[in-house]
Amino acid sequence: MTTTANAAAADAISQTVLIGVIGPMTIPRGESTRDAAQFAVDRINAQGLRIGDKNVQLKLFLADDKNDLNLAVINARAAVAAGVVGVIGHLTTDASIAAAKIYNEAGVAQLSPTAAGREFTQLGYSTVFQLLGHSEYTAQYLAETAIKVLRAKRIMLIDNDTLLGKALARGFLTAVSRQGGQVVESEKINAKSSDFNAAIAKITSSGADLVFFAGVAPQTNAFATRLRRLGLQTRLLLAGGAINPLFPRKTEEYPEGTLVLVNGNPVEKVPNFKRLEQAYREKYTSPLIPQTWFAYDAVDMLVEAMKRAGSTNPRLLSPILHQMKFNGLSGTISFAADGSLAAPPYTLYRAEQGSWKTLNTLP
Repeated sequence: MTTTANAAAADAISQTVLIGVIGPMTIPRGESTRDAAQFAVDRINAQGLRIGDKNVQLKLFLADDKNDLNLAVINARAAVAAGVVGVIGHLTTDASIAAAKIYNEAGVAQLSPTAAGREFTQLGYSTVFQLLGHSEYTAQYLAETAIKVLRAKRIMLIDNDTLLGKALARGFLTAVSRQGGQVVESEKINAKSSDFNAAIAKITSSGADLVFFAGVAPQTNAFATRLRRLGLQTRLLLAGGAINPLFPRKTEEYPEGTLVLVNGNPVEKVPNFKRLEQAYREKYTSPLIPQTWFAYDAVDMLVEAMKRAGSTNPRLLSPILHQMKFNGLSGTISFAADGSLAAPPYTLYRAEQGSWKTLNTLP
């Protein structure tokens, strides 16, 4: 066979495979998910990928859902119609749930590096996967931190009225009560609001010595700024969605002593972190935060599932993902029967002298 014929034969068995990345693409966490997936895809394409008898080139199907539930559904349908083998997304529990039925009906695996609400994996779908600990784990560890680490006596509880925020608040309240702690006041602040007046009035009147805000950045950043400007000394406890774009190098708005419980192992435990960080920052300006590695690992897991299946048929991948024990940048990943992350690790960070310092790991 001639060289030309060989090339033609190779072309005949090549295939472009689409992986969906869907979420809000104009905010730091959405940009990070997108860029992490592209970072992984570029590495795999450069190495070469063969699935079954085909040479495969990966390509991302990108869609901006603006964290809007209607757009999440529209983009999910578009991704399925385009023939994606799997989807990384969506950013929030609310948007992930809105789109989940569409992926499940199409047999498309949905791996979220950020949707931590327990409800996401309680839908009865075999195609949903969480790459981070769900809200019940998180709430328990946050309560332990409040009572055992901070020894808080009077706790103020705030949630952002989203599925995740409400789940964290419920779980935190239950766990604090079980451990003999006291939540003396509570408040809801809509996730899109910057009006903190009612919450701040309750902090002052209740004499709270700790505020747990079950919200995400940038709202939590703005809240911390307001506390600092008012000179309030109440300590602040946050969940991982509240980390700022310059985490862990700079705390930015967060006052000294703020604690944040973040999904995943400490950043210094990421294999070859310094080399990967340099390579990532040479290409992207988006934040390099724990969810970056979750999204990166999601691409690798989809590729590993295709290799094991010997196929790019999306319906074959979810059963394999359920059985997989994968050693990724974020640690060892395996899933419970409902698709939630098994034995999720957490790291507690404290704001010290302008940067986030590792305090301890959980469990």
